[in-house]
Amino acid sequence: MNQKLNKKLFLVAMLLAVKSAYAASGDASIEVYGVLDVGFAHASNALSASSQFSSGISSVNAKTANAGVSGLSNGEVAPSRIGFKGTEDVGNGWKTIFDLETGFNLPYGTYSNGVGSVAANTKSSITTNNADSSTAGQLFNRQAYVGLASEQYGTVTLGRNYSLGYDTMMAYDPLDGAQLFSPIGYSGSYAGGGLTEDFRIDDSVKYKYRYQNVNAGVLYKFGGQAGSTSAQSEAQATLGYDNGTFGIQATYSEVKDGLSAGNSNTLGTVSLTVANTQSAMLAASYKIDQFRLRGGYQRQTFKNPSHPALDATITTVLGYSVTGAVNTTAYTNEKKLDVYFVGVTYDFAKNVSASVAYYDVKQNDYSGGTCTGGSSLASCSGNNKFFSALAFYKLSKRTQLYAGFMKNKVDGGFASGFVNDTNNTVGLGIKHMF
Repeated sequence: MNQKLNKKLFLVAMLLAVKSAYAASGDASIEVYGVLDVGFAHASNALSASSQFSSGISSVNAKTANAGVSGLSNGEVAPSRIGFKGTEDVGNGWKTIFDLETGFNLPYGTYSNGVGSVAANTKSSITTNNADSSTAGQLFNRQAYVGLASEQYGTVTLGRNYSLGYDTMMAYDPLDGAQLFSPIGYSGSYAGGGLTEDFRIDDSVKYKYRYQNVNAGVLYKFGGQAGSTSAQSEAQATLGYDNGTFGIQATYSEVKDGLSAGNSNTLGTVSLTVANTQSAMLAASYKIDQFRLRGGYQRQTFKNPSHPALDATITTVLGYSVTGAVNTTAYTNEKKLDVYFVGVTYDFAKNVSASVAYYDVKQNDYSGGTCTGGSSLASCSGNNKFFSALAFYKLSKRTQLYAGFMKNKVDGGFASGFVNDTNNTVGLGIKHMF
């Protein structure tokens, strides 16, 4: 309790101090901003709501879920957050920029903490919605960086950055990453290139450049591991074109020794799996009159990690103890996921719009030959399918009402151990930006 209170007091004090300092400078500015998004949701087969996981209620199938859940859900279309960013003109066309942002669960007033939600359940007793996440209770769990920006030379930022996969997915997801109604918005694993903890990249340098309709970017994460310069490192690149009517973007990422936290046998701790991942993605959009068509394809590949001996020494993940042996052999046979998404948005009027979308995630058989027809092993081939619809009514520039639906169905290896193979979620709510 004291730790949480100290975090809040520190954040408030920092906000006031920085804003006061910037107010005295004529060539600098600071902006306090945020999103407040909450609504009512019902899921047909889900676990109890979590006060820590970003959405509270889950719209994605859970293995042991066998009952309907209703209640308030956080960030149904955009996770609730607060942040402050600033700029200072340093001359010759350059500006210093920074952004510090934290996400929280509005119905409970708690920090978003995916790893905490995992630690609150054990393998033998999973009762509340839980999943690994890059937002894990950090003071600034969404982003925290400082950098330099120039219209001529581009922008470089250092710190905790969004992945380039996030930039592409959020621009080309037909539902704009709606957290409760799009699997891309609900799970950071897609924008993270396979692992949700790589949705946001700690200890990284990110560079983005745009010339007329062409954009490019690179990102590198420093591993920071003693004895190895590549362990837990990451490299990304992106290249695209967008003229307002047609857009296309290609993005690639490669992770060494990426971490994934899961339920352990001991309450308050987590298990840990480590893997190398590769992701290649191509997405496109086309806009004509009131219609906007968006879609894409991504191939994710999972392999055993490059530095298993070093990985085996990891004892904590974001402040939570790791119990049991670190799993460094989960992908002796390569696991591959093919992710397809497509959808259309139609603007009925200036303040009314609706979108429909379809998502399909196909998994290969990476069991090493142990799968036979009808096998229920998690390493067998399978599909994870989603159908979504979402409508908005804009009350003003900053306030929107919305209603949405998502159907999730699993089969094959994706359905291994599941009580139900389908989860239907409906929700409606309000989003306010400031």
